[in-house]
Amino acid sequence: MVGDGRRRPRKAGWAGLALAVIALLTPGSLPAVVILDSTWREEGGARGREADGFGAHIRLAGEAQFRSLMSLSYDEGETWGDGSGTWIGNDDSHGYVLTSAHNFDDATADEVVFRTDGGAMVRADRVWIHPRYDPEEDRTGVDAAIVRLVQPVRDSGPAPVLYAGRAEKGKIITFVGFGTRGIGSLGEDERFNQGSGKAAAQGMVEEAVALRRLSADAEDPGNYLTVFLPREDGRVENPLGGARRPASRLAGLLGVGDSGGSAWMPWGDGWVIVGINTSGDGKAQYGDNSWFVRVSGIRSWVSSVFPDARFASEQEPAPQRQGTESIASSTCEARKRVFALSDGAWYPARVLGPNGKSGACRIRFDGYSADMDEVADWNRMIPWAADGPGAEIDDCRPGMRVVAEEDEIWYPATVRKAGGKSCVVRYSDDDYDDEALPLARLRLLR
Repeated sequence: MVGDGRRRPRKAGWAGLALAVIALLTPGSLPAVVILDSTWREEGGARGREADGFGAHIRLAGEAQFRSLMSLSYDEGETWGDGSGTWIGNDDSHGYVLTSAHNFDDATADEVVFRTDGGAMVRADRVWIHPRYDPEEDRTGVDAAIVRLVQPVRDSGPAPVLYAGRAEKGKIITFVGFGTRGIGSLGEDERFNQGSGKAAAQGMVEEAVALRRLSADAEDPGNYLTVFLPREDGRVENPLGGARRPASRLAGLLGVGDSGGSAWMPWGDGWVIVGINTSGDGKAQYGDNSWFVRVSGIRSWVSSVFPDARFASEQEPAPQRQGTESIASSTCEARKRVFALSDGAWYPARVLGPNGKSGACRIRFDGYSADMDEVADWNRMIPWAADGPGAEIDDCRPGMRVVAEEDEIWYPATVRKAGGKSCVVRYSDDDYDDEALPLARLRLLR
């Protein structure tokens, strides 16, 4: 959510990255993937058999829903696990891989090779980096890239579904990658590594921070998920206010080589991708954190690069909107004014024209440059009006679902209580405080 200093949640710890540091821990390297000491021992880990204790995490990564994960190599396949990526679908001639932007800080698309779940080695020919990513700054929440492969992927199961909702906080997620290994009491150690196969771990989402759209060079773009690793005995305080004991026996953290892999959440009868593995702090021991790019916050960018990406959220299909009329996909008239739904809020924008064969419209947000243009289908646009989207409201009723205006942007909120000529609202993104707003700054979409 765009806002002033009162609405900028604290970003805990350091989230800097180093590229492809596998065998040597150095200050600034991405911390190791670790698992609980207790699980490691239960799975056969012991002194002299350090690599034997990861069976449960390897089996978890091998489940069918995670087949789309791919390993990355910078040296023509001589070594694997330099990074990870997730295949998200094909067009007629290419496959597309979602990964971390920092995997390409010192590499170009034609310098990497991906290995599919079926064992095929596939080259890349193009990479798109998120426009707000900057390798010199902390850009954890926009550390995202999409890589185009020279051919479609046919051996990795069905294309996965990406999550576009806002219900990650408090959920257990499973993150998968090809990173190095360790245990919570020690962190990363080469004694725990064996081969280059994938492994998975789990964690509770302690923070789910919205993307901030203030400007391309905003100090902290937000848009991240945070996982904390407690000790089994609860002796380490959770600074984020969550549980002091692990969420499951498969709890863990990210590691070098996990970067670009994916974090998943059960949804309905299947699974959805909620995050991109990106960074961590400390030495990846008990009490440390891992961070993930929040996929829901980059939905529009992903769709602008690969329109066939599959998304799901609890907000779909879009509700009927009182006092409004949907914009048909066939009416992408240039210069038409609209409100466009992006990253959970309604922004004033202008239509640039149709987006080729996708049936959606290219749009430019008022006050933003061309590098922030998006592609939106008709479910994400409603006609512009000077007073705002939807219909005016005459009074406040607790529980009423509204959109609330700040700086001409309209954010989903729920009325908590009436206050004379104002309403106290709670924003859908719970990182922000309740706020009293006049009726003129509130509208009803349904």
